[in-house]
Amino acid sequence: MKAVIITVGSELTGGRVLDTNTSFLGRSLDRLGVKVMLTLSVPDDYRQIGEAINFALGKKPELVVIAGGLGPTEDDLTAPAVAAALGLKMEPNRQAEELVRSAVDARGELKPYQAKQAMMPADSIVIRPAGTAPGFIIRAGGATVSALPGVPYELKSMWEDVVAAPEMALLLRAARPPARGCLNFYGVGEAEIGAAAREILGKAEPGLELSICSRRGEIMLEVTSWGGHEDRVKDLISTLKQNFKDLAYSDGEEIEAVVGAQLTGMGATLAVGESCTGGMLGEAITRVPGASTFFLGGVTAYSNNLKKSLLKVRQETLDNVGAVSEPVAQQLALGARSLTGADYGAGITGVAGPTGGTPEKPVGLVFICVSSDSGDVVRRFDFPGSRSNVRQSSVTAALHMLHLKIIADQSGQR
Repeated sequence: MKAVIITVGSELTGGRVLDTNTSFLGRSLDRLGVKVMLTLSVPDDYRQIGEAINFALGKKPELVVIAGGLGPTEDDLTAPAVAAALGLKMEPNRQAEELVRSAVDARGELKPYQAKQAMMPADSIVIRPAGTAPGFIIRAGGATVSALPGVPYELKSMWEDVVAAPEMALLLRAARPPARGCLNFYGVGEAEIGAAAREILGKAEPGLELSICSRRGEIMLEVTSWGGHEDRVKDLISTLKQNFKDLAYSDGEEIEAVVGAQLTGMGATLAVGESCTGGMLGEAITRVPGASTFFLGGVTAYSNNLKKSLLKVRQETLDNVGAVSEPVAQQLALGARSLTGADYGAGITGVAGPTGGTPEKPVGLVFICVSSDSGDVVRRFDFPGSRSNVRQSSVTAALHMLHLKIIADQSGQR
């Protein structure tokens, strides 16, 4: 079963707002066994919305989901555009009107901008609003079209009702979730993983889709079968895991979750001392549910005075080698452990840029230390890219160093 997602909003096409609705809907449909064949983003323009709908329907999907363009303002044009594309009339919908009235707590006549939200294509099935704008579902020849508001929390709340609607449930009965395998790597290139995967699969890959992407040194591989090739999916993942056993760190889980599971399993604790990352390592760790069981806290010490007073970085070290150095990274990690009593400590210091670099210490230079009772590991990194990329790459590297340090500690290695 195939679907098209259309997101509506000039703020999306202009790059002012990140489109999270497509990723949410894509993941949700994938879990339901619906393959998204196409995603489109269009501005708040009546003609272009209509053209996008017609283009989507021309691809012969079973489902079209539209996010955005429902609401009280003049630029909310999705409902009339859907009606025009499907050759239907716009008409007041009594159920929608009652839902809007309840949402805005109106006891008298609805104001024109409120009543606008109850105007829908003829024969629409109404979806209860999470805000003030109802959504709708409508059949269009061989396809089902669902339209929802673009406010992310409203869309997510209303999506459950869309999936549960009898018309949608009947459609989804024919959907079959794919067989899927995921494997994440760190410390190896995208090209090398891709070549290895294709060699294992051979020249013919019937019914299999291979996706490989890179993110700050991490490589995410995903192989999907929509046609009953579960054994080939399992064989590929198993063989790659064996071939890259020192570089494959998870079956799709984020590295912070992997580290969290390691620490939880050991009953160990972690604290961090950060400079150039400004608390980003702590933020990544606390994204893990249950992080309070293993993460004691962290110190963001940007100034040298705070490095000295809170994390016991020595003045002579700062005088001799400077704040961006291997000894300071080590002292940040040790200071975090000493301050909190944690079993593991991580320290990060670097030049994130875009200014502040020198020939000796260029932008992108970062030192990271991971410390435990078995000893300390310090590494130098030279990360390319923007300030944001340097900081994000530093967090990723620190988490992978923690991951490997824990493995080494458990096996008795230094």
